[in-house]
Amino acid sequence: MLTTLTLAAGVLIHSANAAYTNTTASWPGWSGLKHLIVFGDSYSQTGFEPTGEQPSPSNPLGNPAYPGSYTSSNGPNWVDFLTTTWNASYLETVNLAYGGATVDADLVKPYADTVISLKQQVNEQYLPYYAGENRSFEWQPSDTLFAVWIGINDVGGTYWQENSTDVFTAIFAEYAGLVDTIYETGARNFLFLNVPPVDRSPSVLEAGEWSQVNEAAGIATWNEKVAGLASNLSSVHADATTFVFDSNALFTEVLDDPSSHPETSAYLNTTRYCVEYENGTPEWDTFYESCEYAVDEYFWLNNLHPTFRIHNATAKAIAQQLAQE
Repeated sequence: MLTTLTLAAGVLIHSANAAYTNTTASWPGWSGLKHLIVFGDSYSQTGFEPTGEQPSPSNPLGNPAYPGSYTSSNGPNWVDFLTTTWNASYLETVNLAYGGATVDADLVKPYADTVISLKQQVNEQYLPYYAGENRSFEWQPSDTLFAVWIGINDVGGTYWQENSTDVFTAIFAEYAGLVDTIYETGARNFLFLNVPPVDRSPSVLEAGEWSQVNEAAGIATWNEKVAGLASNLSSVHADATTFVFDSNALFTEVLDDPSSHPETSAYLNTTRYCVEYENGTPEWDTFYESCEYAVDEYFWLNNLHPTFRIHNATAKAIAQQLAQE
């Protein structure tokens, strides 16, 4: 893997395929962070409510109790692991992610009208509860990382449309505007996760070759635009630190070879799921005799969502990338 380094005006830039790092004086280092604010969809959701208990030293994730009541991973997800397992300092995390979210419901309609889009997460939750002077979550620009993992539902809802290119253009105009809104509240450190290879999920595998090929193409286009968004943010705002984490590469490595990462080496099936497990199980490692393996030995919990082991690997790899700077 080729890596290019540019050092100019105190800004260190790394570019490596889809991964991207641009650090500035605003970045305190991974061990210097105190707060994490997350936006996204079901891959990040824990069920946090802005009106509920806020993160505190005794409860770093606030509400609900760890690992969350609405994770899609049948256990902790990457937000949980990053906050409590792979953290290099004490982190308090506000997680506004909501299952089924798209960037803007007016551009890509989610599966239900009750889904809180990224646009709503920013405008209706973040701004009123966490951007004002009287906020109860005392984050500072110099000790806070803002993370966004969005796009799975946007790609899934558009890749089969003839006008998907035009829709992507509109989506990323909105996405960039929302990021700029967050920046204007004082945010200076940003982490963007690109879309993983959900073209290899059971849902798309069952749909056939056309869907697999076209969703993979849609994901590739989306991920190029995520990299462009991050690069442009750094260009427009010289004091913004930006990271892009390549979840697509990590997931691909694990789907190809679960033993490539110790956190995922227990996976025995990476293409199918057991329907008895698809809505979650009492324990993280529940085994039903009607299934070939225990639930945590399947990569996929259901037709779209992976189990917790890949989330653990994701959090570890993110921490490693953040710790390099």
